[in-house]
Amino acid sequence: MRLIIEARLEGGKTSETEATTVAVVERKDRSVADLGLTLAEGRALLAEVQSLLVSEQTAGWMESQLACHRCGSMLAHKDARSIALRTVFGKVKVPSPRPWTCSCAAKPGQPRRSVSPLCKAVRQRVTPELEYLQARWAAHLPYRQATELLREVLPLDKGISFGSIRRRILTVGSALDAQIERDIASGPKVESTVQVRESTTVGCVSVDSAWLRFSSSPRSRKAARDLAELKSPWAQKLTQDRHVNVVAGRATLADHTPRLFAYVHKMVPSAPARLDQFLFESGVGQDERVTVISDDAGEFGKAVDGSQLARARILDWFHIAMKFKAARSSVFGNKTIEPDDRIAVETAIDHAKWLVWHGRGQQSVFRIKTLDATLMVNDGYEYSTLYWNLRRLFFYIENNAGALVNYGMRYHKGQPISSSIAESAVNLVVSHRMAKKQQMRWTDKGAHYLALVRVAVLNEEFSVERLAELARASVAANSPNAHRAA
Repeated sequence: MRLIIEARLEGGKTSETEATTVAVVERKDRSVADLGLTLAEGRALLAEVQSLLVSEQTAGWMESQLACHRCGSMLAHKDARSIALRTVFGKVKVPSPRPWTCSCAAKPGQPRRSVSPLCKAVRQRVTPELEYLQARWAAHLPYRQATELLREVLPLDKGISFGSIRRRILTVGSALDAQIERDIASGPKVESTVQVRESTTVGCVSVDSAWLRFSSSPRSRKAARDLAELKSPWAQKLTQDRHVNVVAGRATLADHTPRLFAYVHKMVPSAPARLDQFLFESGVGQDERVTVISDDAGEFGKAVDGSQLARARILDWFHIAMKFKAARSSVFGNKTIEPDDRIAVETAIDHAKWLVWHGRGQQSVFRIKTLDATLMVNDGYEYSTLYWNLRRLFFYIENNAGALVNYGMRYHKGQPISSSIAESAVNLVVSHRMAKKQQMRWTDKGAHYLALVRVAVLNEEFSVERLAELARASVAANSPNAHRAA
Protein backbone atom coordinates (compact mmCIF):
# COMPACT_ATOMS: atom_id res chain seq x y z
CA MET A 1 0.00 0.00 0.00
CA ARG A 2 1.30 3.43 -0.90
CA LEU A 3 0.05 6.79 0.37
CA ILE A 4 0.97 9.75 -1.84
CA ILE A 5 0.53 13.19 -0.28
CA GLU A 6 0.41 16.06 -2.76
CA ALA A 7 0.18 19.80 -2.28
CA ARG A 8 -1.49 22.20 -4.69
CA LEU A 9 -0.90 25.94 -4.47
CA GLU A 10 -3.40 28.47 -5.77
CA GLY A 11 -2.78 32.13 -6.39
CA GLY A 12 1.00 31.91 -6.71
CA LYS A 13 3.42 31.13 -9.49
CA THR A 14 2.25 27.52 -9.70
CA SER A 15 -0.96 26.83 -11.58
CA GLU A 16 -3.81 25.35 -9.59
CA THR A 17 -3.78 22.25 -11.83
CA GLU A 18 -0.17 21.43 -10.93
CA ALA A 19 0.46 19.41 -7.80
CA THR A 20 3.73 18.78 -5.94
CA THR A 21 4.39 15.49 -4.22
CA VAL A 22 5.53 16.21 -0.67
CA ALA A 23 5.56 12.72 0.83
CA VAL A 24 5.19 9.07 -0.11
CA VAL A 25 4.36 6.58 2.63
CA GLU A 26 4.62 2.85 1.95
CA ARG A 27 3.14 0.08 4.11
CA LYS A 28 2.76 -3.66 3.73
CA ASP A 29 -0.63 -4.80 2.45
CA ARG A 30 -2.97 -6.34 5.01
CA SER A 31 -0.66 -5.53 7.93
CA VAL A 32 -1.19 -3.55 11.13
CA ALA A 33 2.43 -3.63 12.24
CA ASP A 34 2.96 0.08 11.47
CA LEU A 35 -0.20 2.03 12.17
CA GLY A 36 -0.30 5.60 10.94
CA LEU A 37 2.59 7.91 10.35
CA THR A 38 5.79 7.51 12.32
CA LEU A 39 7.42 10.44 14.07
CA ALA A 40 10.16 10.66 11.45
CA GLU A 41 7.63 10.60 8.59
CA GLY A 42 5.58 13.30 10.27
CA ARG A 43 8.63 15.52 10.71
CA ALA A 44 9.63 15.03 7.07
CA LEU A 45 6.10 15.81 5.88
CA LEU A 46 5.95 19.03 7.89
CA ALA A 47 9.39 20.08 6.65
CA GLU A 48 8.44 19.57 3.01
CA VAL A 49 5.15 21.46 3.35
CA GLN A 50 6.85 24.30 5.17
CA SER A 51 9.61 24.56 2.58
CA LEU A 52 7.07 24.65 -0.26
CA LEU A 53 4.90 27.27 1.41
CA VAL A 54 7.73 29.57 2.51
CA SER A 55 9.39 29.43 -0.92
CA GLU A 56 6.15 30.30 -2.67
CA GLN A 57 5.36 33.12 -0.24
CA THR A 58 8.78 34.75 -0.54
CA ALA A 59 8.82 34.37 -4.32
CA GLY A 60 5.41 36.01 -4.66
CA TRP A 61 6.40 38.84 -2.33
CA MET A 62 9.67 39.48 -4.19
CA GLU A 63 7.77 40.00 -7.45
CA SER A 64 6.13 43.06 -5.92
CA GLN A 65 9.53 44.44 -4.87
CA LEU A 66 11.26 44.34 -8.25
CA ALA A 67 9.57 47.53 -9.47
CA CYS A 68 10.20 51.07 -8.25
CA HIS A 69 7.47 52.28 -5.90
CA ARG A 70 7.87 55.85 -7.22
CA CYS A 71 8.01 55.60 -10.99
CA GLY A 72 6.95 52.00 -11.51
CA SER A 73 9.95 51.05 -13.68
CA MET A 74 11.64 47.67 -13.25
CA LEU A 75 14.78 47.66 -11.13
CA ALA A 76 18.06 46.44 -12.56
CA HIS A 77 19.16 43.09 -11.14
CA LYS A 78 22.59 42.92 -9.49
CA ASP A 79 22.85 39.40 -8.05
CA ALA A 80 20.93 36.77 -6.12
CA ARG A 81 21.88 35.21 -2.84
CA SER A 82 20.04 32.94 -0.44
CA ILE A 83 19.13 33.44 3.20
CA ALA A 84 18.13 30.84 5.77
CA LEU A 85 14.81 31.27 7.55
CA ARG A 86 14.38 29.26 10.74
CA THR A 87 10.81 28.18 11.30
CA VAL A 88 9.01 25.80 13.64
CA PHE A 89 9.02 23.13 10.94
CA GLY A 90 12.60 23.36 9.84
CA LYS A 91 15.18 25.68 8.29
CA VAL A 92 14.30 26.88 4.80
CA LYS A 93 16.72 28.48 2.35
CA VAL A 94 15.07 30.96 0.01
CA PRO A 95 16.60 33.12 -2.76
CA SER A 96 17.09 36.78 -1.93
CA PRO A 97 17.68 38.86 -5.08
CA ARG A 98 19.50 42.18 -4.76
CA PRO A 99 18.35 44.84 -7.26
CA TRP A 100 19.89 48.23 -7.82
CA THR A 101 18.05 51.26 -6.52
CA CYS A 102 16.11 53.24 -9.10
CA SER A 103 17.75 56.24 -10.75
CA CYS A 104 14.79 58.42 -9.75
CA ALA A 105 15.75 58.06 -6.08
CA ALA A 106 19.50 58.57 -6.51
CA LYS A 107 20.98 61.91 -5.52
CA PRO A 108 23.14 63.78 -8.03
CA GLY A 109 26.79 62.89 -7.80
CA GLN A 110 26.24 59.76 -5.72
CA PRO A 111 26.52 56.22 -7.12
CA ARG A 112 23.62 53.84 -7.04
CA ARG A 113 23.52 51.23 -4.33
CA SER A 114 21.99 47.80 -4.11
CA VAL A 115 19.26 46.78 -1.69
CA SER A 116 18.04 43.48 -0.33
CA PRO A 117 14.27 43.76 0.25
CA LEU A 118 13.87 40.31 1.81
CA CYS A 119 16.66 40.88 4.32
CA LYS A 120 15.08 44.17 5.38
CA ALA A 121 11.64 42.60 5.70
CA VAL A 122 12.82 39.55 7.66
CA ARG A 123 15.40 40.93 10.08
CA GLN A 124 15.15 38.24 12.71
CA ARG A 125 15.52 35.29 10.27
CA VAL A 126 13.42 33.31 12.73
CA THR A 127 9.65 33.06 13.07
CA PRO A 128 7.91 34.24 16.27
CA GLU A 129 6.49 30.74 16.84
CA LEU A 130 9.98 29.23 17.01
CA GLU A 131 11.12 31.99 19.34
CA TYR A 132 8.11 31.31 21.54
CA LEU A 133 8.73 27.55 21.74
CA GLN A 134 12.43 27.98 22.41
CA ALA A 135 11.90 30.50 25.20
CA ARG A 136 8.96 28.65 26.74
CA TRP A 137 10.66 25.27 26.98
CA ALA A 138 13.99 26.76 28.03
CA ALA A 139 12.13 28.41 30.91
CA HIS A 140 11.16 24.94 32.19
CA LEU A 141 14.10 22.74 31.17
CA PRO A 142 17.87 23.12 30.87
CA TYR A 143 19.00 24.40 27.51
CA ARG A 144 20.29 21.05 26.25
CA GLN A 145 17.16 19.18 27.31
CA ALA A 146 14.92 21.81 25.72
CA THR A 147 16.92 21.46 22.49
CA GLU A 148 16.59 17.68 22.50
CA LEU A 149 12.85 17.89 23.17
CA LEU A 150 12.20 20.26 20.27
CA ARG A 151 14.36 18.20 17.96
CA GLU A 152 12.46 15.08 18.95
CA VAL A 153 9.01 16.36 18.03
CA LEU A 154 9.77 18.92 15.29
CA PRO A 155 11.93 18.83 12.13
CA LEU A 156 14.64 21.02 13.69
CA ASP A 157 17.71 18.80 13.37
CA LYS A 158 19.95 21.57 12.06
CA GLY A 159 17.78 24.54 12.88
CA ILE A 160 18.51 24.98 16.58
CA SER A 161 21.18 24.25 19.16
CA PHE A 162 21.44 24.71 22.89
CA GLY A 163 23.58 27.79 22.25
CA SER A 164 20.87 29.34 20.10
CA ILE A 165 18.25 28.64 22.78
CA ARG A 166 20.44 30.30 25.39
CA ARG A 167 20.88 33.34 23.14
CA ARG A 168 17.11 33.36 22.60
CA ILE A 169 16.54 33.50 26.37
CA LEU A 170 19.00 36.40 26.65
CA THR A 171 17.28 38.25 23.82
CA VAL A 172 13.74 37.75 25.11
CA GLY A 173 14.78 38.44 28.70
CA SER A 174 16.52 41.64 27.64
CA ALA A 175 13.35 42.74 25.82
CA LEU A 176 11.23 42.00 28.90
CA ASP A 177 13.66 43.89 31.13
CA ALA A 178 13.66 46.88 28.79
CA GLN A 179 9.85 46.86 28.72
CA ILE A 180 9.72 46.90 32.52
CA GLU A 181 12.12 49.85 32.62
CA ARG A 182 9.98 51.70 30.07
CA ASP A 183 6.88 51.01 32.18
CA ILE A 184 8.71 52.38 35.22
CA ALA A 185 9.72 55.54 33.35
CA SER A 186 6.22 56.14 31.96
CA GLY A 187 4.27 54.86 34.96
CA PRO A 188 2.05 57.03 37.16
CA LYS A 189 3.60 58.96 40.00
CA VAL A 190 2.09 58.63 43.45
CA GLU A 191 1.20 61.93 45.11
CA SER A 192 1.95 62.26 48.81
CA THR A 193 -1.18 64.34 49.45
CA VAL A 194 -3.58 61.61 48.35
CA GLN A 195 -5.50 59.87 51.13
CA VAL A 196 -4.49 56.22 51.06
CA ARG A 197 -6.39 53.04 51.86
CA GLU A 198 -5.69 49.32 51.97
CA SER A 199 -5.63 47.68 48.55
CA THR A 200 -8.68 45.61 47.62
CA THR A 201 -6.98 43.90 44.67
CA VAL A 202 -3.71 42.68 46.21
CA GLY A 203 -4.04 41.15 49.64
CA CYS A 204 -0.36 40.79 50.46
CA VAL A 205 3.08 40.59 48.86
CA SER A 206 5.72 38.24 50.19
CA VAL A 207 9.38 38.45 49.16
CA ASP A 208 12.28 36.04 49.58
CA SER A 209 15.64 35.43 47.92
CA ALA A 210 17.84 32.60 46.75
CA TRP A 211 21.55 32.24 46.03
CA LEU A 212 23.01 30.61 42.94
CA ARG A 213 26.56 29.60 42.20
CA PHE A 214 28.37 32.23 40.18
CA SER A 215 29.99 31.45 36.86
CA SER A 216 32.67 33.63 35.32
CA SER A 217 34.45 33.18 32.02
CA PRO A 218 38.24 32.72 31.86
CA ARG A 219 38.51 36.11 30.16
CA SER A 220 36.71 37.89 32.99
CA ARG A 221 38.79 36.08 35.63
CA LYS A 222 41.99 37.10 33.84
CA ALA A 223 40.77 40.70 33.69
CA ALA A 224 40.07 40.62 37.43
CA ARG A 225 43.56 39.25 38.14
CA ASP A 226 45.17 41.90 35.94
CA LEU A 227 43.22 44.63 37.71
CA ALA A 228 44.31 43.27 41.11
CA GLU A 229 47.94 43.25 40.02
CA LEU A 230 47.66 46.83 38.81
CA LYS A 231 46.32 47.89 42.18
CA SER A 232 48.88 45.86 44.11
CA PRO A 233 51.74 44.07 42.32
CA TRP A 234 52.26 41.84 45.37
CA ALA A 235 48.66 40.60 45.39
CA GLN A 236 48.78 36.96 44.28
CA LYS A 237 45.36 35.86 45.46
CA LEU A 238 42.78 35.04 42.83
CA THR A 239 39.34 36.60 42.94
CA GLN A 240 37.03 34.56 45.12
CA ASP A 241 33.93 32.99 43.68
CA ARG A 242 30.75 34.79 44.67
CA HIS A 243 27.07 34.03 44.32
CA VAL A 244 24.13 35.40 42.35
CA ASN A 245 21.32 36.80 44.49
CA VAL A 246 17.88 36.21 42.95
CA VAL A 247 14.92 37.96 44.58
CA ALA A 248 11.51 36.37 44.05
CA GLY A 249 8.08 37.21 45.36
CA ARG A 250 4.40 36.43 45.04
CA ALA A 251 1.32 38.61 45.32
CA THR A 252 -2.04 37.19 46.41
CA LEU A 253 -4.86 38.65 44.33
CA ALA A 254 -8.50 38.83 45.32
CA ASP A 255 -10.07 37.65 42.06
CA HIS A 256 -7.16 36.08 40.16
CA THR A 257 -4.45 33.52 40.64
CA PRO A 258 -1.33 34.78 42.46
CA ARG A 259 1.27 36.61 40.36
CA LEU A 260 5.03 36.12 40.56
CA PHE A 261 7.96 38.43 40.05
CA ALA A 262 11.71 37.87 40.18
CA TYR A 263 14.95 39.62 39.37
CA VAL A 264 18.66 39.55 40.16
CA HIS A 265 19.35 42.20 42.75
CA LYS A 266 22.57 43.41 41.10
CA MET A 267 20.94 43.84 37.66
CA VAL A 268 18.14 46.13 38.84
CA PRO A 269 18.75 49.91 38.99
CA SER A 270 16.02 50.42 41.60
CA ALA A 271 14.41 47.63 43.62
CA PRO A 272 11.58 49.89 44.95
CA ALA A 273 10.71 50.91 41.38
CA ARG A 274 10.49 47.23 40.38
CA LEU A 275 8.16 46.53 43.28
CA ASP A 276 5.94 49.50 42.41
CA GLN A 277 5.79 48.49 38.73
CA PHE A 278 4.78 44.96 39.73
CA LEU A 279 2.06 46.30 42.05
CA PHE A 280 0.75 48.69 39.38
CA GLU A 281 0.49 45.81 36.91
CA SER A 282 -1.31 43.73 39.55
CA GLY A 283 -4.05 46.35 39.85
CA VAL A 284 -2.98 48.49 42.81
CA GLY A 285 -4.18 52.07 42.45
CA GLN A 286 -2.31 55.25 43.31
CA ASP A 287 -4.37 55.73 46.47
CA GLU A 288 -3.90 52.12 47.67
CA ARG A 289 -1.18 50.54 49.77
CA VAL A 290 0.00 46.94 50.17
CA THR A 291 1.69 45.12 53.04
CA VAL A 292 4.95 43.27 52.34
CA ILE A 293 6.10 40.24 54.37
CA SER A 294 9.78 39.27 54.34
CA ASP A 295 12.64 38.34 56.61
CA ASP A 296 15.37 40.69 57.82
CA ALA A 297 17.41 40.70 54.59
CA GLY A 298 18.78 44.13 53.76
CA GLU A 299 17.59 44.25 50.15
CA PHE A 300 13.98 43.72 51.23
CA GLY A 301 14.08 46.57 53.70
CA LYS A 302 15.53 48.93 51.09
CA ALA A 303 12.88 47.92 48.55
CA VAL A 304 10.01 48.53 50.96
CA ASP A 305 11.41 51.75 52.44
CA GLY A 306 11.71 53.34 49.00
CA SER A 307 8.47 51.95 47.60
CA GLN A 308 5.53 54.27 47.01
CA LEU A 309 2.85 51.58 47.16
CA ALA A 310 4.11 49.43 50.07
CA ARG A 311 2.57 50.47 53.36
CA ALA A 312 5.06 48.70 55.62
CA ARG A 313 7.16 45.60 55.97
CA ILE A 314 6.15 42.81 58.34
CA LEU A 315 8.79 40.47 59.73
CA ASP A 316 8.08 36.88 58.76
CA TRP A 317 6.76 34.83 61.68
CA PHE A 318 8.39 31.62 60.45
CA HIS A 319 11.90 33.02 60.91
CA ILE A 320 10.97 34.37 64.33
CA ALA A 321 9.66 30.99 65.43
CA MET A 322 12.81 29.26 64.17
CA LYS A 323 15.00 31.62 66.24
CA PHE A 324 12.99 30.82 69.37
CA LYS A 325 13.07 27.11 68.57
CA ALA A 326 16.86 27.14 68.30
CA ALA A 327 17.15 28.92 71.65
CA ARG A 328 14.73 26.50 73.34
CA SER A 329 16.53 23.46 71.94
CA SER A 330 19.82 24.74 73.39
CA VAL A 331 18.44 24.40 76.91
CA PHE A 332 18.27 20.61 76.76
CA GLY A 333 21.64 19.13 77.67
CA ASN A 334 23.15 22.45 78.74
CA LYS A 335 25.66 21.64 81.48
CA THR A 336 25.70 25.17 82.88
CA ILE A 337 22.05 24.94 83.97
CA GLU A 338 20.79 22.71 86.70
CA PRO A 339 18.26 20.07 85.57
CA ASP A 340 15.61 21.53 87.86
CA ASP A 341 16.04 25.01 86.31
CA ARG A 342 15.73 23.93 82.67
CA ILE A 343 11.93 23.94 82.73
CA ALA A 344 11.92 27.49 84.07
CA VAL A 345 14.32 28.64 81.32
CA GLU A 346 12.22 26.97 78.61
CA THR A 347 9.08 28.59 80.06
CA ALA A 348 10.75 32.03 80.00
CA ILE A 349 11.71 31.57 76.33
CA ASP A 350 8.13 30.50 75.50
CA HIS A 351 6.74 33.57 77.29
CA ALA A 352 9.06 35.81 75.26
CA LYS A 353 7.90 34.10 72.08
CA TRP A 354 4.20 34.67 72.82
CA LEU A 355 4.89 38.29 73.69
CA VAL A 356 6.15 38.73 70.13
CA TRP A 357 3.09 36.82 68.87
CA HIS A 358 0.84 39.42 70.52
CA GLY A 359 2.86 42.37 69.17
CA ARG A 360 4.80 43.19 72.35
CA GLY A 361 8.28 43.19 70.93
CA GLN A 362 9.85 45.51 73.50
CA GLN A 363 8.59 43.39 76.41
CA SER A 364 9.93 40.28 74.70
CA VAL A 365 13.36 41.91 74.31
CA PHE A 366 13.32 42.86 78.00
CA ARG A 367 12.36 39.28 78.97
CA ILE A 368 15.20 37.80 76.88
CA LYS A 369 17.70 40.30 78.27
CA THR A 370 16.62 39.55 81.84
CA LEU A 371 16.94 35.80 81.24
CA ASP A 372 20.41 36.26 79.80
CA ALA A 373 21.50 38.35 82.79
CA THR A 374 20.13 35.71 85.15
CA LEU A 375 22.02 32.88 83.45
CA MET A 376 25.26 34.88 83.30
CA VAL A 377 26.02 34.00 86.94
CA ASN A 378 26.49 30.35 85.92
CA ASP A 379 30.07 29.32 85.25
CA GLY A 380 30.80 28.66 81.57
CA TYR A 381 27.48 30.02 80.36
CA GLU A 382 29.09 32.53 77.98
CA TYR A 383 30.73 29.61 76.12
CA SER A 384 27.52 27.61 75.65
CA THR A 385 25.26 27.35 72.62
CA LEU A 386 22.36 28.80 74.61
CA TYR A 387 24.32 32.02 75.17
CA TRP A 388 24.89 32.59 71.45
CA ASN A 389 21.34 31.61 70.48
CA LEU A 390 19.85 34.02 73.02
CA ARG A 391 22.14 36.78 71.74
CA ARG A 392 21.10 36.15 68.14
CA LEU A 393 17.45 36.12 69.18
CA PHE A 394 17.84 39.32 71.21
CA PHE A 395 19.46 41.29 68.36
CA TYR A 396 17.06 39.80 65.79
CA ILE A 397 13.99 41.03 67.68
CA GLU A 398 15.56 44.36 68.67
CA ASN A 399 16.81 45.26 65.17
CA ASN A 400 13.45 44.43 63.59
CA ALA A 401 11.23 45.98 66.25
CA GLY A 402 9.65 48.31 63.69
CA ALA A 403 8.52 45.35 61.55
CA LEU A 404 6.74 43.47 64.35
CA VAL A 405 2.93 43.40 64.45
CA ASN A 406 0.21 41.60 66.37
CA TYR A 407 0.58 38.24 64.64
CA GLY A 408 -2.21 36.66 66.64
CA MET A 409 -4.73 39.26 65.53
CA ARG A 410 -3.68 38.92 61.87
CA TYR A 411 -3.89 35.14 62.12
CA HIS A 412 -7.42 35.16 63.52
CA LYS A 413 -8.49 37.60 60.80
CA GLY A 414 -7.22 35.22 58.15
CA GLN A 415 -4.40 37.52 57.05
CA PRO A 416 -0.99 36.08 56.15
CA ILE A 417 1.80 36.24 58.72
CA SER A 418 4.45 34.13 56.99
CA SER A 419 6.50 34.41 53.82
CA SER A 420 5.75 30.80 52.92
CA ILE A 421 4.15 31.93 49.65
CA ALA A 422 7.42 33.67 48.77
CA GLU A 423 9.46 30.57 49.63
CA SER A 424 7.23 28.53 47.34
CA ALA A 425 7.78 31.20 44.69
CA VAL A 426 11.54 30.81 45.12
CA ASN A 427 11.18 27.05 44.69
CA LEU A 428 8.99 27.51 41.64
CA VAL A 429 11.01 30.22 39.91
CA VAL A 430 14.58 29.51 41.01
CA SER A 431 15.11 26.12 42.61
CA HIS A 432 13.21 23.88 40.19
CA ARG A 433 14.94 25.41 37.17
CA MET A 434 18.31 26.78 38.25
CA ALA A 435 19.53 25.17 41.44
CA LYS A 436 17.78 22.08 42.79
CA LYS A 437 19.56 18.79 41.92
CA GLN A 438 21.48 20.52 39.12
CA GLN A 439 25.15 21.50 39.23
CA MET A 440 24.71 24.82 37.44
CA ARG A 441 26.67 28.05 37.51
CA TRP A 442 25.10 31.32 36.47
CA THR A 443 26.09 34.83 35.56
CA ASP A 444 24.11 37.79 36.82
CA LYS A 445 22.77 38.57 33.36
CA GLY A 446 21.90 34.97 32.49
CA ALA A 447 20.04 34.33 35.74
CA HIS A 448 18.24 37.69 35.56
CA TYR A 449 16.94 37.24 32.03
CA LEU A 450 15.95 33.61 32.58
CA ALA A 451 14.06 34.57 35.76
CA LEU A 452 12.12 37.23 33.81
CA VAL A 453 11.17 34.77 31.07
CA ARG A 454 10.21 32.06 33.56
CA VAL A 455 8.03 34.47 35.53
CA ALA A 456 6.27 35.55 32.33
CA VAL A 457 5.62 31.90 31.45
CA LEU A 458 4.39 30.98 34.94
CA ASN A 459 2.11 34.04 35.06
CA GLU A 460 0.62 32.93 31.70
CA GLU A 461 1.65 36.27 30.20
CA PHE A 462 3.97 34.81 27.56
CA SER A 463 2.67 34.28 24.03
CA VAL A 464 3.55 34.79 20.39
CA GLU A 465 1.62 38.07 20.40
CA ARG A 466 3.61 39.26 23.43
CA LEU A 467 6.86 38.50 21.61
CA ALA A 468 5.68 40.49 18.59
CA GLU A 469 4.78 43.44 20.86
CA LEU A 470 8.20 43.32 22.51
CA ALA A 471 9.91 43.27 19.12
CA ARG A 472 7.94 46.29 17.91
CA ALA A 473 8.61 48.18 21.14
CA SER A 474 12.33 47.38 20.92
CA VAL A 475 12.51 48.63 17.33
CA ALA A 476 10.64 51.81 18.25
CA ALA A 477 12.89 52.44 21.27
CA ASN A 478 16.06 51.97 19.21
CA SER A 479 14.91 54.08 16.26
CA PRO A 480 16.82 57.30 15.44
CA ASN A 481 13.75 59.39 16.26
CA ALA A 482 13.58 57.93 19.76
CA HIS A 483 17.27 58.65 20.34
CA ARG A 484 16.87 62.24 19.14
CA ALA A 485 13.84 62.69 21.43
CA ALA A 486 15.84 61.36 24.37
